[in-house]
Amino acid sequence: MGTIIITSTSCKNQLNLMIQLFYIAILFFTIAKSEVITVGGDENRWTDSFNYVSWAQNFNFSVGDVLVFNYAQKAHNVYDVTKETFRTCNTSNGVNTMYTSGDDHVELKEAKQYWFICTVDSHCEFGMRFSINVTGNLSSLIPLNHGNFAFRNQFVSWVCLLLGILYILIIIV
Repeated sequence: MGTIIITSTSCKNQLNLMIQLFYIAILFFTIAKSEVITVGGDENRWTDSFNYVSWAQNFNFSVGDVLVFNYAQKAHNVYDVTKETFRTCNTSNGVNTMYTSGDDHVELKEAKQYWFICTVDSHCEFGMRFSINVTGNLSSLIPLNHGNFAFRNQFVSWVCLLLGILYILIIIV
């Protein structure tokens, strides 16, 4: 009968494989979580008679999500602005990006605070603006749409269990 010898090299290879599989799992959950979100919903769209602050509070935005702004071209626009510009509605400076197509798709590429306004007439001053916080860390991979803390704990438990099973399979093979 042969003897199985476990060397530090084979342990290191197994550890490297586990780390790679963990990163693949994170990438999978990140991609699966990305959503396309129509600002204001399908019925309201981007218009000047809607409470976008209240609307935005219903979502947990993550890196990779895409905001879709649908509106009548020239009747509205979308500016991605700084906090100060958002606060004052003064666009003489603090404009990051301007969108004017009427069908604007804005990918949320960074984990940070975003501020969006409409600069047509006095739309910004009358409330056609909102801000969102975009997360990109591991906590954003846990579905937060369920307000239930127990659900989140159960989800994390299942992920840990699956990673544990994967680890055991790697050791056996």
